[in-house]
Amino acid sequence: MGLFGKLFGNRSDRDMLTDDEKELREYEENVYRAESGVTDSCHAEFIISGVAPTTNNITIVNGSVTEGTFKSNDNIKIILRNGQEITAKLISISVHLRLSETATEGQSAEFLIDTPDTKLIKRNDIIKKIIPE
Repeated sequence: MGLFGKLFGNRSDRDMLTDDEKELREYEENVYRAESGVTDSCHAEFIISGVAPTTNNITIVNGSVTEGTFKSNDNIKIILRNGQEITAKLISISVHLRLSETATEGQSAEFLIDTPDTKLIKRNDIIKKIIPE
């Protein structure tokens, strides 16, 4: 087949993809399954940039959602810098100074969380959603 045939001949869409695109398409078609638990509704991560302890085991943290989506009333775990984990409840979410039901990837937000270990939580700790089994 000459150059003309290579340019205008019968070629599938797969032949026009780069190696990375082919690998991603193969992964999506053959490996990834929504039921594998890798969905926005399951996995979520938040990096704390500020902490304000209040009364009655309530703490306000602000930071950024780096993956997934958090919803009010989610069960969460806070991973401290020393590797210790604290379980907590996400009471409410504020995005752009307004109450919100969710905070999604890329958004800056404030979380109101219920945990007895408020004094242990510091900047750069990570909050992850606990996935129900």
